[in-house]
Amino acid sequence: MSITLTPEDQQKVEELVSSGRFLSVAEALHAGLEALHEDTDWHSYATDRISAGLEDIQVGRTLPVEEVMDMLRSARLQKA
Repeated sequence: MSITLTPEDQQKVEELVSSGRFLSVAEALHAGLEALHEDTDWHSYATDRISAGLEDIQVGRTLPVEEVMDMLRSARLQKA
């Protein structure tokens, strides 16, 4: 496979390699693709959770905000 980078992108990748952060251009590009994949996975997860939350609201599966805040405070205190 052959790819062409813009001069700006090529400079960024070369700086990442010359700084020692990555051993090669291929490694730097692989890391970028992995980050994009993780971002896509996170987006799908967040979208699913938001949809589930909206469905809970529609059918009345909710708690008063005061109760939720008390639960969060308790959880934080238990961690301390």
